[in-house]
This record gives sequence, C-alpha cells and structure tokens, in this order.
Amino acid sequence: MNMEENSLRRVQDRLREALSVPYVQKAVMLAVAALAGFLSARGLVFGKYAPFAAAAAAAAPFPAMWAVIFGGAVGYLIPAPVDVPARYIAALLAVGAIRWSLSELKSVREHPVFAPAAAFLPLLATGVTMVLINGSLSNVAAMYVAESFLAGGTAYFLQRAVRLVETRRESAVFDSGDVAAVVVSLGVLLLSFSGLTVAGVSVGRVLIVLTILVCARHGGLSGGAVAGIAAGAVQGLSTAGLSYLSGAYGLGGLMAGVFSPLGKIAVAVAFVISNGIASLQVSGSMQVFYGAVEVAAASILYMVLPQSRRLSNLFAVRRDKLPGDSLRKNVILRLRYAADAMRGASESVDKISKKLQDTAADDLPGVYGRAAEKVCSGCSQCAVCWRKNKDETQKSFSRLSYPLREHGRVDRSDFDVPFLTRCGRAGEIRDAVNGEYKELLAKESAKMRAEQVRAVVEEHFRSTSQMLGDMAEEFEQYQRFDEESAEQVREVLRRRELTPIEVCCRIDKFGRMTVEAHVMRPRGVHINKGQLTREISSACGRTFAQPSVAAAGERIKLQMCQKPVYAIERGFAQHAAGGASLCGDCAASFTDGSGRYFALISDGMGTGGRAAVDGTMTASMAHSLLKAGIGFESTLRMINSAMLAKGGEESLATLDVACIDLFTGETQLRKAGAAGTVLRRRHKAEYLEAKSVPVGILPEIRFARSEKHLESGDLLVMVSDGVTAAGTEWLCDLVTNFAEDDAQLLAEQIVDRAVRDRADGHEDDVSAMVLRVE
Repeated sequence: MNMEENSLRRVQDRLREALSVPYVQKAVMLAVAALAGFLSARGLVFGKYAPFAAAAAAAAPFPAMWAVIFGGAVGYLIPAPVDVPARYIAALLAVGAIRWSLSELKSVREHPVFAPAAAFLPLLATGVTMVLINGSLSNVAAMYVAESFLAGGTAYFLQRAVRLVETRRESAVFDSGDVAAVVVSLGVLLLSFSGLTVAGVSVGRVLIVLTILVCARHGGLSGGAVAGIAAGAVQGLSTAGLSYLSGAYGLGGLMAGVFSPLGKIAVAVAFVISNGIASLQVSGSMQVFYGAVEVAAASILYMVLPQSRRLSNLFAVRRDKLPGDSLRKNVILRLRYAADAMRGASESVDKISKKLQDTAADDLPGVYGRAAEKVCSGCSQCAVCWRKNKDETQKSFSRLSYPLREHGRVDRSDFDVPFLTRCGRAGEIRDAVNGEYKELLAKESAKMRAEQVRAVVEEHFRSTSQMLGDMAEEFEQYQRFDEESAEQVREVLRRRELTPIEVCCRIDKFGRMTVEAHVMRPRGVHINKGQLTREISSACGRTFAQPSVAAAGERIKLQMCQKPVYAIERGFAQHAAGGASLCGDCAASFTDGSGRYFALISDGMGTGGRAAVDGTMTASMAHSLLKAGIGFESTLRMINSAMLAKGGEESLATLDVACIDLFTGETQLRKAGAAGTVLRRRHKAEYLEAKSVPVGILPEIRFARSEKHLESGDLLVMVSDGVTAAGTEWLCDLVTNFAEDDAQLLAEQIVDRAVRDRADGHEDDVSAMVLRVE
C-alpha cells in the first residue's frame, strides 16, 4: 500500500514539475480553451441552435480566444442537428475580429457589457442575413433574436466565471452571482453531454443534478436555489419536452438548500422528493421516468462524493459573519482592553524603576567603605584607625569628597596630616578610592542612560495606550454599518478598475455616513476623484465630498464623508531666512475623510538644513498620524518620542494644529511651543496665544488647548514665530482691515510685512497660513 502511495506521489510531483514550465502551462491552457470551445459548440437549445461557442469566444481570456474559436469551429463541423454550421463559424470569426480590433481600448474591453455585446451582435447579424436570404420573417426570425439574447446573457456569466478562475479566489466567498455564473458555465459545457445517453439516461443531466446537490449542501438556501434555477434554465431550453426541468430543478435546489443543515442524506432526499413533485405535471411521459433515474443516479454519486474543505470555505464565511453592531462592540471592547493593558505596562515600568532606584542607591560613603575594606582589613593598624580613632578617620575620608567631585580623583596631598601620620598605606587607600569612584561614575552614567530609555519606553506605552483609546472612542461614535451601501460601493470600485479589499460604510449618531475602502490599484490606473465621488454618491443615495487618498504600500485607503456644510479656502506664503533654499518651517493641510479639515505648521529651531529636517519630520509625522485618525495627544507623544530617540544633536520643533469640523464649524486649536493664532470673527480680530513646550525637549509633553466656533466668512491665521518677532498688534490690524476675499493675498501680505518690518538685525524663517471659512 505504501509503495503504491509513494508511486502516486512521485507521479504527482512529476506532473507539478512539468506544469511549472511556462511553455507547458501555455500549451495546457490552449488545449483546455479549445476543448471548452468544442464542448460549447456541441450544446444545443431549441433543438437545433448552438449559440454557446460564440459566448465562450466572447468571454474567454484574450490569449486563449483563438483556441476557443478553433475548438468551436471543429465542433460545428462535426455532424450534428445544428442549423447551418457555416453561420456559426462566421459568427465565431466575427467575435474574434471585434475583440482583436478593440483589444487596445482597455476601458472598452474590460467593460461588463463588452463580452455580451461581442456575442450578441455577430449572431444577430448572421441571423438577420439568414432571414433575408431565406425570405422568412416569422417564427425563424424570432428564434434568431432569442438565440442572440441567450448568447449575450451566457457570455456575461461565462465572463464572470473566467474572472473567478483568473483571480484564483480560493480564500474568498461565493455570493449568489458567483454561484449562478459557475453553474451556468458548467451547464453550457455539460449540455453537449445531454445527448450522450446510457439506456436512455443522460450523462450530462446526471452531472448537472450532482452540481445542484453540491451547491445546496455547501451554499445552503441561496446556493441551492440559484444553482437549481440556473441549471434548470439551461437544460429546459435545450430540447423540446424538457421545459419542466426549469421548475423541477429550481424547486429541488430550493428545498435541498433548506434542509442542508441536516446533512447530506437530507439534501438528497429533499431534492428527490421535490423534483418528483414538480415532474408530476408531465404525466405518462417516459422522459419523466428517465429524469427520475437521472436524479437517483446523481444522488448516489453525491452520497459517495468525499467532503471538500475548499468548497465548504467558499460558502461558509457568509453564514458565520458577525452582525455589524456586534462586530463594532467587539472591536471597541478589544481596543479598550489593549489600551488598559498598555497603560498598566507603563505604570509597571515606572513602579519597578522607582524600586530599583531605592534599592540601588549609592554615594561617596559607600566608595570610602569599600576602599577601606579592601586595604585596611589586612593592616596591623586597623584597630588604631577604626576603633581608637574612628571619628578622626571618618572625617579624613569625608574631606576627600570635594576633590573627588571637582577633579574626579584624589592625590596623597588631599589627605590631612594626622591621617598620613597614622596610616602607613595611604597610597593604597588613594588608589582604592579612585578605583571605586570610577566605578561609581560608570554606574551613575549607565543609570542616567537607563533612565532616559525608561522614560522614552514609558512614554511610548502611554502614547500607544491613548492611541488605542482614541480609536475605541471613534468606533463608539458610529451607530451602525450599512452593508447594502458597502456592496454598492464595491461594485463602483470594480467598474473603476479598482480591486476592493475591504469596504465599510459607517453611520454615526448624527446620521452622517463615512465610506472607508482599502483597494488595490493596478499600475497605470488613475483615480478620477470627481467621477468616483459622483458614482458613489449615486450608488449610496447621499452626496459625498471628494475622498481622502492615502497610500500604504501597494494598497490605497480611500475615505470620504457626506458633503459638509462649510468649505475652506486656503492661502499660504513663506520666506526662507537669508534667501536660503531650505526653510525650517513646514506646513500642510488636508481633510481626513470624516468631515474634518486639518491645518498645521511646524517650525524647526534655527534656520537652514537642520531646522528644515526637524520641521519636515514633525509636520510629516503629524500629517500621517492625524490623517490616519490618531488623536491629538497621541500624535504629539509619538512625535516627541521619535524626536528624542533620533539621536545626534538636540532636535527641537514647534507644532501648531487647527482642526475644523466642516459640518458644525467647531474648531480645535492645539499648540506645542508655537506662535499665537489670529482669529477674525465678524470683522474683529482676536490674538490667541498659549504657553507650551516644543517637541523634543522633555519626555512628557502636552498640547496647549483651545476651542472656538467658526462660521462662514471667518478667518483663521496661523503663523510661525518669524511673523510675531516684530510684535502682534500690526498683525491683528492687518487681518482686521483686510477687505478682500482672497486668502492667498492676505498670506502674502503678512509675510511681506513681517520680513520688511523686522528691525532687530536677525533673520528667521517666516510662514503664514490663512484659512477662510465659506
């Protein structure tokens, strides 16, 4: 038995090795395509019409198209009841010509309607030609039209099945449309076997019934019903007298799916009984008897068919999917648990560090004690020094503290005369004290470095905990998830040649929807934000703003919210100190896809290249974290930790952030060492200033916070400290008296005035950002 298994395994390995060769793979693909074309050409509907080869040629992958056409032509040339084989061969060639001539137009050839149209038009044209030649305009013309529509519909299902094979969605899930596509494709291929009978029993129909039973067992109610209806439609149209199969297979698949939770036997029994009841309408027909035998044979094959885990996975996920609200609550609980765990880890690090400091405390008396123990323990004068004259000896050692701290070592001259008179080993004492003091300095240095690392790690734990808490609060704001809208968005993305990985439509407590999608974008595909916004708005029945796009590796994150009440006009101007090419100020503005507008300015300390690096690093990190939905305090702490851990010389930068809710006008201002902000409401300017520390100085840092409410026409002016170096009164007057509606013009006037009016003899980088609410 083992020898047979080993032989079989060796054969399988050789086959895999042979199929791994590109030329062999291509040859196998062409052979399979030709066989599919041949089988499609042999399938008949209405007794003598064979439109399926044209549908297969229209739906096949382009490299395999000519193989399908060749196989179809061979199938038509072999004698069969088909009506005028030359007409179908001409239609096949026309399908190939259409696809070849339009192969360079990607938007056309990948459109869902292209394959059905490529199959429909040639058959309709050749059918009309036959009608004109034969002079018939009645029943035959109607059959040609019906055949053309049937080819177009079949091409759609075949195309969908081909894409399932091309993408190899082994870990994905079959929905109802996928099941219908697979069953129709198998039905078309097996239709050629319908005429192959054994004692009157059709081999093709046995295999079709077996397919329905498998779909019902693994796909449940929807899988069985869709498979039964699709298979019944294909078989019912094949030959006169079999129309009853449409109802028999459909009802059998439905009932088999209903009883699928009870096991394989229940599925088979339910299908046999339901199929028999539906077949009673054709009483006294031998075809009904043979149909019952076919169902019985398929049921027996189904019972002995081994269980397939891969088929189960294709259908199982949709049954076990958590409801949206339950999933939301589960995610919130897990995020909060993780946040508490990280907070506890931070507190544990702090407590352990304090205990270690207490237990490891050391000072100069310990240095003297260890030095005396090394030298004096074997000395004959130990009793004189440490018993009779103990106080004088301790005072002599204590006098060494100043030279140790001042010079880092002691000499023989630092000992007092009475000590030198008593001690004959003063030189050894000196060397022992110097050695112990060096060890003490090394320990203190290591302790300081460990303390710095501990502070950074503790702050990292704390910032991570707060970040997770912020995410939990954000999830809690959403009331429910709209699965129907998410499916509509997926269809829109597919039409735009974007592969959706995950799509989520969230509705918050105010009834506003936020769409978040993670997609794979093929190379060369451009995202038209305007067109995409219009299509998603139409699909969801809501008006959305343009999406926020963020790249994460090969994936792209699209986030968009309903169109807000307000819009922001932005103006920005900048001047580098001394006309340098690098500026220490860095600014950014963006929407986060949830109806919030962010603006930020970071000022690296100093001017030139180092300031530019610090300012750019701070601004880019803040941009990425805030756009990802991280809270203000968590963002600040993570940037601060990065600046402290950067190494090298000291790195400092300010950070000024404004966040405007475009639905309500509520504005949050956050400053870390940044200059003040000017707010103009109803043509009155107000200078908002808050004291805070820049990032990169202390392990623990917090934003200075303030909240304001903005309305249409209000101005918010954010500046770097280069603007306020000459005072703030002129800035408030300029903003108050500015009468234009041009934010860019105001930003340029602020920068020009700040550069011109500075009179202290120093130059600094100057930046101004003006936000006008519309």
